[in-house]
Amino acid sequence: MAGYLATKQPFKIILSGLVGGLVGNAVLGALFSSPPIKSVLYDPVLQSQIFRDVTPQRNIPVSVVGLVVLSVIHSWFFAILRPAIPGTTALRKGLFWGFAIWAIYWLFQEWFIYHTLLREPVTLCALELSILLVGSLVEGVIISFILRPHEPGR
Repeated sequence: MAGYLATKQPFKIILSGLVGGLVGNAVLGALFSSPPIKSVLYDPVLQSQIFRDVTPQRNIPVSVVGLVVLSVIHSWFFAILRPAIPGTTALRKGLFWGFAIWAIYWLFQEWFIYHTLLREPVTLCALELSILLVGSLVEGVIISFILRPHEPGR
């Protein structure tokens, strides 16, 4: 079944990745750009100077496009691994998958880029990771619901 979904339904895989990526990133954008979060992350008393110098120079549209394309890859992996993902419902599988995305991608990025290179304090990395977990869970659930098997009679 996993092979069937991954090879016979590429449109569904692409759609779930695009929708999951767009909505997940919209959630992240809304949270990260909110005044309370932004004021903490850019507080000169709390945040490193290099972080405050470098991060405003990011090209957000290019970053978002890259993350949405990455979400299509997340969707493709989900389609392949779906039978082995814990959970009996689309919601549970999606929550697990969102957590897996967070643990594999965002945790690594926060440590090696933001903490190690940009010298962001661990407490602020933890704040960012909690926000990133929310976006990842949204992405995982959307991918799971779009790729759930069709059940006759529904």
